[in-house]
Amino acid sequence: MAVKKKRINNIEFIEDLEYYQKPKRRINSKFIIGFLLFVITIAGVLFSPLFAVKEIRSEGAEHFTTTELAERISLSHGDNLILFGKGRAEKILELDPYISEVKLEAELPNTMVIQVKERKVRGYVPYMGAYLYIDEDGRVLETQNAYHEALPIVTGLKFDSFLLGEVLPVENKDSLLVVLQMSQLMKKYNLLNLVVKIDVTDAESVYAYINKVEIRLGDMKDADQKVRIIGEIMKTIPAEDRGTLDLRDLNKPIIFQYLT
Repeated sequence: MAVKKKRINNIEFIEDLEYYQKPKRRINSKFIIGFLLFVITIAGVLFSPLFAVKEIRSEGAEHFTTTELAERISLSHGDNLILFGKGRAEKILELDPYISEVKLEAELPNTMVIQVKERKVRGYVPYMGAYLYIDEDGRVLETQNAYHEALPIVTGLKFDSFLLGEVLPVENKDSLLVVLQMSQLMKKYNLLNLVVKIDVTDAESVYAYINKVEIRLGDMKDADQKVRIIGEIMKTIPAEDRGTLDLRDLNKPIIFQYLT
């Protein structure tokens, strides 16, 4: 009796397997052919001359030409506009200290636009016979043996080394803050092309030199007013005149003292 029951169970088990076994679906050959044709069509469009780069344009760049930017990212006429690695190219360009932000935009069907936000040189810091070009944040943009624009030469910052693209690691941080503040104010009052030298050895006793005039600024209290006064007074003093201008205490009369 036990054997017969076991046989019945086996038969029932086989029937259950047959019941749950699903027939295999056949893949529609028309679907495969249609999909392959779609892929081939898309690939044909993407790789067609329609999207070959014919124009490269840059926006916001002054330090770099469009050709220089394109060469750095190996972008050439004839490259595929859609498949070009814009993200990788942006990272390459942002490695340059002069470039703050960059974005590549594809303008269909055949134009690549390189949008650049540049950092600007705001002064020069003498260092071991050369000059460090710094921006308004104190970041070193490059080093040169000479300077070319009429921007302030900053003296008095104490540091032993620096990294290109990084803010100067100065010991006298208060003096660096003075430089940054002065840079912003001189830009505000269009004095960047006038100031020849700024001495920030002592952040509480700052000196500026324009042409042959020594300007005693003292600390940076009322800095905005002091820089504005500099701009107004220097318009009235001939470039060949020598003298001193004391702005340490604005409560006292401002007098230009001539030197012979």
